[in-house]
Amino acid sequence: MYTPEAKKPFMERLQERLAASRFLTFSALLHAILIFLGGGVVLYKQVTDTPDFAASGGDLVASDTQVQAPPEQPPDLTQEFTPQTPQLNAPSLSAITTSNATTPQFTVAAAVPTIAAPTNDMTKAIANAAKSLGKGGSSGIPGTMASRVGGTARAAAMQMNGGKKESEEAVLRGLRWLVKNQNADGSWGKPNGGGPTGAAMTGFSILSFLGHGETPVSAEFGPAIQKALDWVLKNGNANDGRLNMEKQFSQPGVYAHAIVTYGLGEYYTMTKDERVAPLLKKAVGYIVDGQGPDGGWMYAYDKTESDTSVSGWQIQALKAAHLSGLDIPGVDAALDKAMLDLQRVRGKNGGFGYRNAQQEKYSLTGVGVLCTYFWKQEKDKMVRDGIEYIMDHTTKSNLKDQYYPVEYKGDKADLYAWYYNTQACLMVGGAAWNTWNRLFQGEIVKNQSPDGSWPPLAGKSAGGDLQRSVEGMGPFYRTNLCILMLEVYYRYMPTTK
Repeated sequence: MYTPEAKKPFMERLQERLAASRFLTFSALLHAILIFLGGGVVLYKQVTDTPDFAASGGDLVASDTQVQAPPEQPPDLTQEFTPQTPQLNAPSLSAITTSNATTPQFTVAAAVPTIAAPTNDMTKAIANAAKSLGKGGSSGIPGTMASRVGGTARAAAMQMNGGKKESEEAVLRGLRWLVKNQNADGSWGKPNGGGPTGAAMTGFSILSFLGHGETPVSAEFGPAIQKALDWVLKNGNANDGRLNMEKQFSQPGVYAHAIVTYGLGEYYTMTKDERVAPLLKKAVGYIVDGQGPDGGWMYAYDKTESDTSVSGWQIQALKAAHLSGLDIPGVDAALDKAMLDLQRVRGKNGGFGYRNAQQEKYSLTGVGVLCTYFWKQEKDKMVRDGIEYIMDHTTKSNLKDQYYPVEYKGDKADLYAWYYNTQACLMVGGAAWNTWNRLFQGEIVKNQSPDGSWPPLAGKSAGGDLQRSVEGMGPFYRTNLCILMLEVYYRYMPTTK
């Protein structure tokens, strides 16, 4: 007969169970300690790490777009721009160079300098620069343009945004090439017969000089700028404010009109030269009046349809007019309406189309992103998705025919797309800018010709005619786009900086 064992005291039973399960108990205790320690590390990183920019889906921080830590560079390539000892320390550059000086050749390092966090000295240098131009030297210029004014501000901005001294040297060679190849009448391109394209090249060149903080009072580049402004004033007034320098607006004329207006707007903002104010107001009026019902612009300002490429230049010109402080009627309303057109041509994958959303194009997505951010000053979904589209199609070779690597000598090189992408990525910042800066900066610098211009693109599918042409307007177009790209570090500062 089974007789149950007498029940033992509680403490005796507990000791027996612990002894029987000692290995399990030890394991549980060890895991609890590891979980506690691991959780503490994760919580610490969440509190202390600065989040990087990523569009929806997080593809911008994937391994194929990460910027690796730069390798150690030779001593002659590691000089950094600092506000305490800037490479350039005068608004005109004449303090260290003259127009007859030659710039030594250099080797481009494989890596881009680490982008520095803004310091009080850097931001103070840029803020002070805003007060150095304008009427009486006191009215100042918008903070977003202040970093282009004077060597100290440029140096600080370059350090903050990852610019290299080789890039600045390339800019100087390019500007000197423009001076050497300026027509006697002050224009660029074909003298006395360049038509709208010649006007556009003149507008581009003015923008390149202004982007470096140069004005008519600059020692080295001042005379070239003054001649160019005189040419614009003379011919613009003769054509009743049409800065394509024709009596009517043709297909290419709307591009030229906007580009020259863009330059004139920046010039007035930086100098407050009242001679140009009436012409600028009239030129801007044509753009406002030429806007279509959907918010975009078209060839010859025909309002029956809208073209994203045409619209991009009109928006940039209107933004320059907005910054001028002249309060030109219709500018802000036109920019608000233009955002509706950009929304209209935005595709399902985040890219922007030519005339509708079904035509998403790599070459136009930078247009849409930059113009949206330029006016709205927000990293909204349109901006984030557009940047992700650009970075995917720039870095992911598995996209095959939709893969557009940044290779100057490549079959798909496109300076027009790179001009917009460079500005768009800087404005958005984060992983997108780190990656784009690593890809484009050295590629543009190392492909500059010894004379300071940039050579034709060789790829059969690369760019447009102006990007591939050996002579004529091509060298002026390519050289200005490359100068403007390399000035990106200080030309327009993101509002976050």
